[in-house]
Amino acid sequence: MSYVGIDISKAWFDAYCLRRRQVKRFANDEQGWGQLWQWTGPDAHIVMEASGPYYLRGACWSQARGFSVSVLNRRYCQMRLTRVKTDTKDAQLIAEYAQAHRPALWSPPSKENQAMRQLVSLHEGLLRQQTQLRGQREAFSYAPEEEAVVGQVIAEQLKAIRQGLRHIEHRLEMLANQQYQRSYRQLQTIPGIGAKTALLLICVTDGFSKFDDSRKLASYVGICPRIYQSGSSINGRGSICKLGCSQLRKLLYMCSWTAKTCNPGCAELYERMKSKGKPERVIKVAIAHKLLRQAFAVGKSGEGFDKEKAMAA
Repeated sequence: MSYVGIDISKAWFDAYCLRRRQVKRFANDEQGWGQLWQWTGPDAHIVMEASGPYYLRGACWSQARGFSVSVLNRRYCQMRLTRVKTDTKDAQLIAEYAQAHRPALWSPPSKENQAMRQLVSLHEGLLRQQTQLRGQREAFSYAPEEEAVVGQVIAEQLKAIRQGLRHIEHRLEMLANQQYQRSYRQLQTIPGIGAKTALLLICVTDGFSKFDDSRKLASYVGICPRIYQSGSSINGRGSICKLGCSQLRKLLYMCSWTAKTCNPGCAELYERMKSKGKPERVIKVAIAHKLLRQAFAVGKSGEGFDKEKAMAA
Protein backbone atom coordinates (compact mmCIF):
# COMPACT_ATOMS: atom_id res chain seq x y z
CA MET A 1 0.00 0.00 0.00
CA SER A 2 1.21 3.50 -0.83
CA TYR A 3 -0.29 6.73 0.49
CA VAL A 4 -1.22 9.33 -2.09
CA GLY A 5 -1.80 12.87 -0.82
CA ILE A 6 -4.33 14.93 -2.77
CA ASP A 7 -4.65 18.72 -2.71
CA ILE A 8 -7.82 19.73 -4.53
CA SER A 9 -9.02 22.90 -6.20
CA LYS A 10 -12.01 23.53 -8.45
CA ALA A 11 -10.38 22.74 -11.80
CA TRP A 12 -7.53 20.38 -10.90
CA PHE A 13 -5.82 18.52 -8.09
CA ASP A 14 -2.21 17.74 -7.24
CA ALA A 15 -1.31 14.21 -6.17
CA TYR A 16 1.86 13.19 -4.34
CA CYS A 17 2.65 9.45 -4.37
CA LEU A 18 4.94 8.41 -1.53
CA ARG A 19 6.08 5.27 -3.31
CA ARG A 20 7.10 7.19 -6.43
CA ARG A 21 8.25 10.31 -4.55
CA GLN A 22 6.59 12.24 -7.34
CA VAL A 23 3.87 14.84 -7.68
CA LYS A 24 1.55 15.11 -10.65
CA ARG A 25 -1.39 17.36 -11.58
CA PHE A 26 -4.71 16.05 -12.91
CA ALA A 27 -7.97 17.62 -14.04
CA ASN A 28 -10.65 17.49 -11.34
CA ASP A 29 -13.08 15.49 -13.44
CA GLU A 30 -13.85 11.82 -14.02
CA GLN A 31 -11.15 11.48 -16.68
CA GLY A 32 -8.54 13.09 -14.41
CA TRP A 33 -9.35 10.76 -11.54
CA GLY A 34 -9.14 7.81 -13.91
CA GLN A 35 -5.64 8.92 -14.89
CA LEU A 36 -4.71 9.15 -11.20
CA TRP A 37 -5.84 5.58 -10.54
CA GLN A 38 -3.74 4.30 -13.44
CA TRP A 39 -0.72 6.28 -12.21
CA THR A 40 -0.91 5.11 -8.59
CA GLY A 41 -1.91 1.49 -9.08
CA PRO A 42 -4.74 -0.40 -7.33
CA ASP A 43 -3.09 -0.56 -3.88
CA ALA A 44 -3.05 3.22 -3.37
CA HIS A 45 -4.55 4.72 -0.21
CA ILE A 46 -5.91 8.10 -1.31
CA VAL A 47 -5.89 10.85 1.34
CA MET A 48 -7.30 14.35 0.99
CA GLU A 49 -8.58 17.28 3.01
CA ALA A 50 -12.28 18.05 3.41
CA SER A 51 -11.92 21.17 1.26
CA GLY A 52 -15.33 22.66 0.58
CA PRO A 53 -17.38 20.94 -2.14
CA TYR A 54 -14.45 19.96 -4.36
CA TYR A 55 -13.25 16.78 -2.67
CA LEU A 56 -16.51 14.84 -2.48
CA ARG A 57 -16.83 13.65 -6.08
CA GLY A 58 -13.27 12.34 -6.24
CA ALA A 59 -13.59 10.65 -2.86
CA CYS A 60 -16.84 8.94 -3.89
CA TRP A 61 -15.47 7.91 -7.29
CA SER A 62 -12.28 6.50 -5.77
CA GLN A 63 -14.12 4.53 -3.11
CA ALA A 64 -16.55 3.14 -5.68
CA ARG A 65 -13.55 1.89 -7.68
CA GLY A 66 -12.30 -0.03 -4.64
CA PHE A 67 -9.58 2.33 -3.44
CA SER A 68 -8.97 3.01 0.25
CA VAL A 69 -9.90 6.64 0.94
CA SER A 70 -9.34 8.87 3.97
CA VAL A 71 -10.62 12.43 4.35
CA LEU A 72 -8.81 14.65 6.85
CA ASN A 73 -10.06 17.47 9.01
CA ARG A 74 -8.38 20.60 7.64
CA ARG A 75 -7.17 21.47 11.12
CA TYR A 76 -4.60 18.66 10.90
CA CYS A 77 -2.17 21.14 9.32
CA GLN A 78 -2.05 23.14 12.56
CA MET A 79 -0.14 20.25 14.07
CA ARG A 80 2.75 21.09 11.75
CA LEU A 81 5.18 23.71 13.00
CA THR A 82 5.59 25.13 9.51
CA ARG A 83 3.73 24.80 6.27
CA VAL A 84 4.94 25.91 2.86
CA LYS A 85 1.90 27.32 1.10
CA THR A 86 2.13 25.70 -2.33
CA ASP A 87 -0.31 23.14 -3.68
CA THR A 88 2.38 20.58 -4.50
CA LYS A 89 3.88 20.88 -1.03
CA ASP A 90 0.40 20.52 0.49
CA ALA A 91 -0.10 17.22 -1.34
CA GLN A 92 3.23 15.93 -0.01
CA LEU A 93 2.43 16.99 3.57
CA ILE A 94 -0.92 15.21 3.39
CA ALA A 95 0.74 11.99 2.22
CA GLU A 96 3.44 12.19 4.91
CA TYR A 97 0.85 12.94 7.59
CA ALA A 98 -1.17 9.89 6.50
CA GLN A 99 1.87 7.63 6.66
CA ALA A 100 2.67 8.85 10.19
CA HIS A 101 -0.87 8.82 11.61
CA ARG A 102 -2.70 6.08 9.64
CA PRO A 103 -6.05 7.91 9.28
CA ALA A 104 -9.31 5.99 9.42
CA LEU A 105 -11.05 4.96 6.23
CA TRP A 106 -13.73 7.32 4.95
CA SER A 107 -17.26 6.37 4.00
CA PRO A 108 -19.48 8.63 1.87
CA PRO A 109 -22.31 10.56 3.55
CA SER A 110 -25.84 9.33 3.04
CA LYS A 111 -27.93 10.82 0.23
CA GLU A 112 -30.08 12.55 2.82
CA ASN A 113 -27.03 14.10 4.44
CA GLN A 114 -25.67 15.31 1.11
CA ALA A 115 -29.05 16.91 0.41
CA MET A 116 -29.04 18.56 3.84
CA ARG A 117 -25.54 19.94 3.31
CA GLN A 118 -26.56 21.50 0.01
CA LEU A 119 -29.65 23.03 1.61
CA VAL A 120 -27.65 24.40 4.55
CA SER A 121 -25.09 25.94 2.19
CA LEU A 122 -27.85 27.56 0.12
CA HIS A 123 -29.57 28.78 3.30
CA GLU A 124 -26.35 30.43 4.46
CA GLY A 125 -25.88 32.08 1.06
CA LEU A 126 -29.43 33.46 1.08
CA LEU A 127 -28.90 34.89 4.56
CA ARG A 128 -25.81 36.73 3.30
CA GLN A 129 -27.80 38.11 0.36
CA GLN A 130 -30.56 39.20 2.73
CA THR A 131 -28.10 41.08 4.92
CA GLN A 132 -26.52 42.75 1.89
CA LEU A 133 -29.86 43.89 0.47
CA ARG A 134 -31.00 45.27 3.81
CA GLY A 135 -27.75 47.21 4.04
CA GLN A 136 -28.27 48.62 0.54
CA ARG A 137 -31.85 49.58 1.36
CA GLU A 138 -30.69 51.47 4.44
CA ALA A 139 -27.90 53.21 2.51
CA PHE A 140 -30.27 54.31 -0.26
CA SER A 141 -32.70 55.68 2.32
CA TYR A 142 -30.22 58.47 3.10
CA ALA A 143 -30.32 59.79 -0.47
CA PRO A 144 -32.15 63.13 -0.97
CA GLU A 145 -34.54 61.36 -3.34
CA GLU A 146 -34.81 57.58 -3.42
CA GLU A 147 -35.51 56.02 -6.81
CA ALA A 148 -38.82 54.16 -6.61
CA VAL A 149 -37.63 51.24 -8.72
CA VAL A 150 -34.71 50.66 -6.35
CA GLY A 151 -36.99 50.24 -3.35
CA GLN A 152 -39.40 48.08 -5.33
CA VAL A 153 -36.71 45.70 -6.61
CA ILE A 154 -35.10 45.35 -3.18
CA ALA A 155 -38.49 44.62 -1.60
CA GLU A 156 -39.22 41.96 -4.22
CA GLN A 157 -35.80 40.36 -3.75
CA LEU A 158 -36.17 40.30 0.03
CA LYS A 159 -39.61 38.71 -0.28
CA ALA A 160 -38.23 36.01 -2.60
CA ILE A 161 -35.37 35.33 -0.19
CA ARG A 162 -37.77 34.98 2.76
CA GLN A 163 -39.85 32.50 0.77
CA GLY A 164 -36.73 30.58 -0.21
CA LEU A 165 -35.52 30.42 3.38
CA ARG A 166 -38.88 29.08 4.57
CA HIS A 167 -38.88 26.47 1.79
CA ILE A 168 -35.35 25.34 2.68
CA GLU A 169 -36.12 25.19 6.41
CA HIS A 170 -39.24 23.11 5.74
CA ARG A 171 -37.27 20.67 3.56
CA LEU A 172 -34.47 20.41 6.14
CA GLU A 173 -36.95 19.58 8.89
CA MET A 174 -38.60 16.97 6.67
CA LEU A 175 -35.24 15.28 5.94
CA ALA A 176 -34.25 15.38 9.60
CA ASN A 177 -37.50 13.73 10.65
CA GLN A 178 -37.20 11.08 7.93
CA GLN A 179 -33.60 10.05 8.53
CA TYR A 180 -32.59 11.31 11.99
CA GLN A 181 -35.88 11.65 13.87
CA ARG A 182 -34.63 10.25 17.18
CA SER A 183 -31.46 12.37 17.29
CA TYR A 184 -33.31 15.46 16.08
CA ARG A 185 -35.82 15.25 18.91
CA GLN A 186 -33.33 14.28 21.60
CA LEU A 187 -30.94 17.10 20.80
CA GLN A 188 -33.75 19.56 21.47
CA THR A 189 -34.07 18.19 25.02
CA ILE A 190 -30.76 19.90 25.82
CA PRO A 191 -31.59 23.24 27.50
CA GLY A 192 -30.40 25.99 25.20
CA ILE A 193 -30.42 24.02 21.93
CA GLY A 194 -33.30 24.64 19.55
CA ALA A 195 -34.47 23.17 16.27
CA LYS A 196 -32.08 25.11 14.00
CA THR A 197 -29.00 24.14 16.00
CA ALA A 198 -30.16 20.53 16.22
CA LEU A 199 -30.62 20.43 12.43
CA LEU A 200 -27.17 21.81 11.78
CA LEU A 201 -25.53 19.45 14.29
CA ILE A 202 -27.15 16.49 12.53
CA CYS A 203 -26.11 17.81 9.13
CA VAL A 204 -22.47 18.41 10.08
CA THR A 205 -22.07 15.04 11.82
CA ASP A 206 -24.35 12.91 9.60
CA GLY A 207 -26.33 11.94 12.69
CA PHE A 208 -23.10 11.79 14.77
CA SER A 209 -21.81 8.89 12.68
CA LYS A 210 -18.75 10.78 11.42
CA PHE A 211 -17.06 11.43 14.77
CA ASP A 212 -15.96 9.09 17.54
CA ASP A 213 -14.63 11.77 19.89
CA SER A 214 -16.13 15.08 21.02
CA ARG A 215 -12.71 16.72 20.77
CA LYS A 216 -12.50 15.87 17.07
CA LEU A 217 -15.97 17.33 16.55
CA ALA A 218 -15.01 20.51 18.43
CA SER A 219 -11.89 20.78 16.28
CA TYR A 220 -13.90 20.30 13.09
CA VAL A 221 -16.51 22.87 14.10
CA GLY A 222 -13.74 25.24 15.15
CA ILE A 223 -15.04 25.87 18.63
CA CYS A 224 -12.11 24.43 20.56
CA PRO A 225 -10.16 26.85 22.77
CA ARG A 226 -6.80 27.90 21.40
CA ILE A 227 -4.04 29.13 23.72
CA TYR A 228 -0.93 30.95 22.57
CA GLN A 229 2.32 30.48 24.48
CA SER A 230 5.90 31.05 23.37
CA GLY A 231 8.82 30.13 25.61
CA SER A 232 8.74 32.16 28.79
CA SER A 233 6.62 34.92 27.30
CA ILE A 234 3.29 35.88 28.83
CA ASN A 235 0.45 33.64 27.77
CA GLY A 236 -1.85 35.10 25.16
CA ARG A 237 -5.58 35.34 25.72
CA GLY A 238 -7.51 32.22 24.77
CA SER A 239 -9.56 32.47 21.62
CA ILE A 240 -11.89 30.39 19.50
CA CYS A 241 -10.32 28.52 16.60
CA LYS A 242 -11.57 30.11 13.36
CA LEU A 243 -11.44 26.93 11.30
CA GLY A 244 -14.54 24.81 10.86
CA CYS A 245 -18.25 25.47 10.36
CA SER A 246 -18.96 29.16 10.81
CA GLN A 247 -22.75 28.87 10.83
CA LEU A 248 -22.78 26.19 13.53
CA ARG A 249 -20.27 28.20 15.59
CA LYS A 250 -22.55 31.24 15.42
CA LEU A 251 -25.60 29.24 16.47
CA LEU A 252 -23.80 27.59 19.39
CA TYR A 253 -22.51 30.98 20.51
CA MET A 254 -26.07 32.36 20.40
CA CYS A 255 -27.33 29.30 22.30
CA SER A 256 -24.81 30.00 25.06
CA TRP A 257 -26.70 33.17 26.02
CA THR A 258 -29.73 31.07 26.96
CA ALA A 259 -27.84 28.03 28.23
CA LYS A 260 -25.97 30.02 30.88
CA THR A 261 -29.26 30.37 32.78
CA CYS A 262 -31.35 27.31 31.85
CA ASN A 263 -28.72 24.57 31.42
CA PRO A 264 -27.38 23.36 34.81
CA GLY A 265 -23.93 22.40 33.55
CA CYS A 266 -23.55 25.61 31.57
CA ALA A 267 -24.84 27.74 34.46
CA GLU A 268 -22.27 26.18 36.79
CA LEU A 269 -19.51 26.81 34.24
CA TYR A 270 -20.64 30.42 33.81
CA GLU A 271 -20.54 31.16 37.53
CA ARG A 272 -17.18 29.44 37.98
CA MET A 273 -15.50 31.34 35.14
CA LYS A 274 -17.15 34.61 36.12
CA SER A 275 -15.79 34.28 39.67
CA LYS A 276 -12.31 33.96 38.16
CA GLY A 277 -12.75 37.23 36.29
CA LYS A 278 -12.90 35.75 32.81
CA PRO A 279 -14.22 38.06 30.05
CA GLU A 280 -17.85 37.52 29.05
CA ARG A 281 -16.94 36.56 25.49
CA VAL A 282 -14.47 33.92 26.66
CA ILE A 283 -17.12 32.48 29.00
CA LYS A 284 -19.67 32.24 26.20
CA VAL A 285 -17.19 30.42 23.96
CA ALA A 286 -16.56 27.93 26.79
CA ILE A 287 -20.31 27.44 27.23
CA ALA A 288 -20.74 26.87 23.48
CA HIS A 289 -17.99 24.26 23.69
CA LYS A 290 -19.79 22.56 26.59
CA LEU A 291 -23.08 22.57 24.67
CA LEU A 292 -21.32 20.84 21.80
CA ARG A 293 -19.95 18.16 24.14
CA GLN A 294 -23.43 17.65 25.61
CA ALA A 295 -24.88 17.34 22.10
CA PHE A 296 -22.22 14.78 21.21
CA ALA A 297 -23.06 12.73 24.31
CA VAL A 298 -26.79 12.81 23.51
CA GLY A 299 -26.26 12.04 19.84
CA LYS A 300 -23.97 9.10 20.54
CA SER A 301 -25.90 7.59 23.45
CA GLY A 302 -29.28 7.64 21.74
CA GLU A 303 -30.76 8.93 25.00
CA GLY A 304 -32.25 12.27 25.92
CA PHE A 305 -30.61 14.98 28.01
CA ASP A 306 -29.46 13.76 31.43
CA LYS A 307 -28.75 16.48 33.98
CA GLU A 308 -26.21 14.44 35.94
CA LYS A 309 -24.25 13.33 32.87
CA ALA A 310 -24.43 16.85 31.45
CA MET A 311 -22.71 18.28 34.53
CA ALA A 312 -19.72 16.05 33.79
CA ALA A 313 -19.64 16.66 30.02
